[in-house]
Amino acid sequence: MSANWGEQLPFRDRKMDAIAASHASRVATTPTARSLDERTWTDLNGDDVFARLDHTVSTLGQHALYHRLRTAPSGDHLDAFGALVTRLNTDVAERERAQKALERLQDAHGYDLWWLARPNAVEAHSWYVVFPLLTAAALASIAIAPMWPGWLIAMLVINVTVRIATERRIGWIARGFRQFAPLIAAAEALRFLNGDDIAPIVEPLHADVPKLARLKLISRWVNGDPLMLSTVSSPIAAAITDLVNVIYEYFNYAFLLDANGVYFGGRDLRAHGGSLLRAIAAAGDIDAALSVASYRDSGQTWTRPQFQAPGAIATLTDLRHPLVTAPVPNSISLRSGRGVLVTGSNMSGKSTFLRTIGVNAVLAQTINTCLALEYKAPVLDVRSCIGRSDDLLAGKSYYVVEVEALLALVQASENPAPHLFLLDELFRGTNAVERIAAGQAVLEELISARATIKPHVVLAATHDGELVELLPESYEAYHFGDSLGPDGLVFDHRLKSGPATTRTAIALLRLHGAPTTLLTRAETTAEMLDRQRGTTLTAR
Repeated sequence: MSANWGEQLPFRDRKMDAIAASHASRVATTPTARSLDERTWTDLNGDDVFARLDHTVSTLGQHALYHRLRTAPSGDHLDAFGALVTRLNTDVAERERAQKALERLQDAHGYDLWWLARPNAVEAHSWYVVFPLLTAAALASIAIAPMWPGWLIAMLVINVTVRIATERRIGWIARGFRQFAPLIAAAEALRFLNGDDIAPIVEPLHADVPKLARLKLISRWVNGDPLMLSTVSSPIAAAITDLVNVIYEYFNYAFLLDANGVYFGGRDLRAHGGSLLRAIAAAGDIDAALSVASYRDSGQTWTRPQFQAPGAIATLTDLRHPLVTAPVPNSISLRSGRGVLVTGSNMSGKSTFLRTIGVNAVLAQTINTCLALEYKAPVLDVRSCIGRSDDLLAGKSYYVVEVEALLALVQASENPAPHLFLLDELFRGTNAVERIAAGQAVLEELISARATIKPHVVLAATHDGELVELLPESYEAYHFGDSLGPDGLVFDHRLKSGPATTRTAIALLRLHGAPTTLLTRAETTAEMLDRQRGTTLTAR
C-alpha cells in the first residue's frame, strides 16, 4: 500500500453511470442535500476531475469522493474532513490500517446502497413468511427422507420453483444484503479512528456500528460466507471461498437462504437502516480522505483554502487546473457585486481559465484542497454556462438549450447566497447586434437588478470587445494575449489586465499567403469599423 501512495491505482475501473446514480439517490433521500447541477458538472469536466483525484481503494470510497465533489456549495463536515486528510497524510500506521480495512470492498454493488434510505425500500409483504416455512419443510423432509424420499424431492422442486419465480423481486434486494457484512466489518475495523477534530465524520463508527451486529450475521449467511473468509487475503482462503460459493448456490435454491435473509434482515434494516447508512457514509468518507491525502502527495502544488466572510474580496493566486499538463498559473482578485470580462483569441486560454476558477472553487469547498499558491474567498455557489451542447432527446437546438441555461442562472441570481457565475461566449452564432445587446443585458442582470447590487461574482469570456465598452462600471477587463510566430499564433496563456488589443484574423491571412487585394480590403473595412466603434486594434 505504501508503494502506491501518491499514485492512482493502475487500470482502475470506474462505473461512472452507477456512481452518478448512487449520488443522485443519496441527494434525493437527504432533505438538506444539494448537488452541483448537471450543466455545471459537465462544463467543469467533473467526471475527469473526479477520475484524476480518485486514489480510493474501494467502490464505497469512489462513491463518497464523487458525492463530496458534487455536493453544493460545500461538502459535509468540511473542517473534520480536512483534519482527517491531514492525519492520514502524516500518520502512516493509521493510514495503512485504514487502507487494509477498506481494500476488500471492491464489489460494484457498493455503489448501489443508497436506495436503502428510501421509504419502504425493502417491502414487508406478509406472504414472505412462506420462505422460512418452506425452508423448515425442506429440512424436515430430510429427516423423513429414508421413509418418504418422494417428499424430499417434492420439497426441493417446490423451493427451486419458488426461488426462480421470486428472482426479480428478491434477487436484487439479496444482492444489496450481501454487501452488508463486509461493509459492517470494514466499519468495525475503522473504529480505531477517533478524536474531537474528526468526530463529525467518525462518530457513526462508534455510535451506530454496534447496532448492526445482527444485520451483519444475517448478511454473512445470505452472502454464503458465514466465516467471512472473503475478508482474508490468502490463496487458500480464496480457494475455499470459491468452493463455498459454488456449494452455497445449490443450497440457496434448495433452502431459499437469500430469501430468508431478506425476510429476517428486512425487519432489522427497517429498524437500523439509518445507522447502516451513517456507518457507510463514515467509511466512505475515510476512503475519500485517503484519496485526497494521496493526491496531495502526488507532486501537485496545492494549498488549503482560507474561507472569508460573504462579500469579502476573493484572492486567488497562481491557480492551476488539475487536468492540464504543465499548467501556466494565473492570479486574479474577484469582488462581490462585480464581474470580469476575459477577451482574447481562440485557444488563448479563456475557457480553461474559467474552468480553472470553477474547479478550484469546488475543490476548496468540498475537499479542503485547491491547486493554488493561495486561495482566499467566500463560499460561493458555482454555476456555469460554458460548454456547447444540444438536447437531442428533447429536440432542442444549442441556442434553445443555452437560453434556458442562462435564464436558470438569472433566476439563481435572485438568491441572496453568493454565487460564482461562469459564462463563455454568450449567444455565440447569433446576429452580432442582438448577441451583444442580449449579452450585455444578461451580464447586467446577474450583477444588479432594480438598482440593487447582487452579492455575486461573474466571469465571462467573450470575443465581443463591445461588451467591455458597454459595461465599464460593473465589469473589469482582462485578456489573454498572443503573438505571431513563423507557424502561426503563439500563446503564453498569461492573464493580463485590460481588453485584448490585437487583431489576429488578418495577420493569419497574411501569414498563409492571402492575396494583397484581399488583405487591403480586410484592413480597410477593419479601420472603418474601428472608427465607428471609437477603438483601435493593433494589426500585425
